[in-house]
Amino acid sequence: MLTRLRSLKWNIIAPVALISLALVAVLGFDLAYSGEAEPPPLVGALGTPIRGTLVPPTATPVGAGPTVAPRPTVPGSVAGTPATRDGVRRNSLLIALDGFQKLKQRDGKFPSTTGNIQTLCAFKDLDVGCKLKDVIPGGAPADPLGNPVEDGYWYQSDGNYVKLYAALEEDIPADQKCPTDNVDLKKKPNLICILGR
Repeated sequence: MLTRLRSLKWNIIAPVALISLALVAVLGFDLAYSGEAEPPPLVGALGTPIRGTLVPPTATPVGAGPTVAPRPTVPGSVAGTPATRDGVRRNSLLIALDGFQKLKQRDGKFPSTTGNIQTLCAFKDLDVGCKLKDVIPGGAPADPLGNPVEDGYWYQSDGNYVKLYAALEEDIPADQKCPTDNVDLKKKPNLICILGR
C-alpha cells in the first residue's frame, strides 16, 4: 500500500486538493451569510445615500474665455462695502494706467483698440488690455465684484492715448462722471475715467 501511495502524482494531487478546499471554504462562508454580496450597513447608516443634484454648465459665448472669479449669487455675500470696493476700483485704474505707460515705453505706443471701447481683460484672447500681464504681476486688475463684463474696467486707445473706465457703486458728483458716447457705458450711472498720453 505504501508503494501505491508513492506512485501517485502528488505534484498534481496536492494543488488540486488545496484549490478544492478553498472553494469549499468560500461556498461555506457564502451559505453562512445567505449569499449577501455587500456587508451590512454601518451602525446608524440608514437607507440609500442621496446623490447630489446635477447642475449643467452654462453656455459660454463664442470666443469668450472663462472668468477669473465667478460673481457670488447670494445677495450681500460680496466682501467689503461699496465705498471700499470703489476705492479699489480707483486704485486699479491708476495701476492699469501705469502698466499701459510701461507698455508704451517698451513698444513706442499704447496697445490700440482703434478708438473703440472694450473690456480691459474679460476676454483673454480678444482684449488688448490683457497685455498688462507683461508688465503687471498678476495681469490686469479684476473688479472686486468679480464680473468683468458688467462691473469691470473698460479700455479705449488709438495707440497715441489711453482712456480707462470704471463703474462705481456709490453716487459721485456730476463733475467727476466721465462723459462717453458708448451706448453700454452710458447706462452706468457712476462712470469714472482716466486719460493717459
